[in-house]
Amino acid sequence: MSARRGFLLAEALCALALAGVIAVATASALLQGRRLLATAEARARAERAGVETLQIVGALVRDADSLVVLGDTAIEFQSRIADGVVCARVGDALFLPPTRPSVGPPLVSLAQPLEVGDEVRAWVEDTVTGYRAWVSAPVESLTTRTGDAPCGSAGGFADASDAAAARMRVVAPALDPRVRAGTPLRVGRRGRLALYNVGEGQWMLGWRRCANGACGVVQPVAGPLRSPAMSGFRVRDLGGGMLGLSAGVAGIPGVFESLVVRTDAGR
Repeated sequence: MSARRGFLLAEALCALALAGVIAVATASALLQGRRLLATAEARARAERAGVETLQIVGALVRDADSLVVLGDTAIEFQSRIADGVVCARVGDALFLPPTRPSVGPPLVSLAQPLEVGDEVRAWVEDTVTGYRAWVSAPVESLTTRTGDAPCGSAGGFADASDAAAARMRVVAPALDPRVRAGTPLRVGRRGRLALYNVGEGQWMLGWRRCANGACGVVQPVAGPLRSPAMSGFRVRDLGGGMLGLSAGVAGIPGVFESLVVRTDAGR
């Protein structure tokens, strides 16, 4: 009986030892699995940051105006925030048609509200001299007015039912005097895309609005990316309206690349 009891004790000890080995192996496998999952998730986030950087920059610069490549690590350009037509001009003031007409499609589209410091670009075409070009001037003040005059149904840019609709009045004193009713226009906002250090060795692609020769506070756009010295962001003007973009992400060798074919908006 005692021998059998000793045999059962030995069996129990072996079982406990075996269970301990299995538990350690299971814990090691789970830990390794977690590490592999964390590594895969980190790589996926890094790849997403690189791809999103190229997609965002491409969308911003594709139809931007007045684009300038600064070295090869930054871009300055005007993002288009409004398109439309001049409804009337009185002195230095341009009047735009209602943005939400009751009849027909709108003749003005706004991506963002206009602000002082934005730039008006208008297409001037002189059939006498043959002059054809975009002319520009900064916005000095902005107001909205209701009422039919001076942008009413008589000019063909608004319906009589929109007599009480608000019309934007844009004052740009330096704008070419040949800009008048019927002139196509755009309004742009100048800014700069470049890498900036957010601390702890991390870099983000940021946007800074620029006006009157000075740029404001940076706003994050995409990232994190590698530093400028490590090819975190590069842009090349390839000519013919094409830009070569690349983005580098920490932990991933090489760079993500894309080619952007610009529209005639920025030429």
